[in-house]
Amino acid sequence: MEETLAGGRGRGLARWAALGGLLYVVLFVIGTTVMFSGAAGGDDPPAKVIAWYSDSGNRDRANIGWIIAGLGVFFLLWFVAALRRSVGATDREGLLTAVTTIGGTIYAALAFAALALDAGIRTMSDDTYQHRVYPELIHAADDASYVIHATGTAGMGAMIIAASLAFGWSGAWSKWATYLGVFAGVCAIAAIFFFTQFVFLLWILIVSLVLFRRADLEPQVAG
Repeated sequence: MEETLAGGRGRGLARWAALGGLLYVVLFVIGTTVMFSGAAGGDDPPAKVIAWYSDSGNRDRANIGWIIAGLGVFFLLWFVAALRRSVGATDREGLLTAVTTIGGTIYAALAFAALALDAGIRTMSDDTYQHRVYPELIHAADDASYVIHATGTAGMGAMIIAASLAFGWSGAWSKWATYLGVFAGVCAIAAIFFFTQFVFLLWILIVSLVLFRRADLEPQVAG
């Protein structure tokens, strides 16, 4: 009886954890928009950058965006765990399950690092002499955080491809859904080209909802 109840709680938690993907997409998009949209950056004259980040309201905006986007990555970890559980139900050898877990974890870690680096340097004038702003450092932080995040999406790509192959080979997904999943994974790997990021975000959003709607998160293996 106790084991049955424990199993039920586990399945219920896994079902709700799957929605972490949806929350990640929504919060990450909102957070990065708040953090970066309209903000002065490396393409702007130094005087404009100094004026922008000398405004405490703009620094607060960067911090708020960092918190929102970081919360999104926090929820992504729950989605990765739910996805790993579902992949593990079809992956007898465990290889694709391992790639799903490792890839998602690598992406989350580097996404956290990218957000923290950019937010920390964008708002560092709070702690400098006479609240001095360093435009060159802000430019460097923007470029470095973008490259760190784009590097981390290689892990995201590995996760998406592994999960898509696991579901496709087990018969849980149709061939076209598997091909689209692999395509989304390749787009994630190529996320240095900004617009490809929307493809893997859409994949996470859709799969998050699909996993949530399944009663047990266990893909039906074709016999």
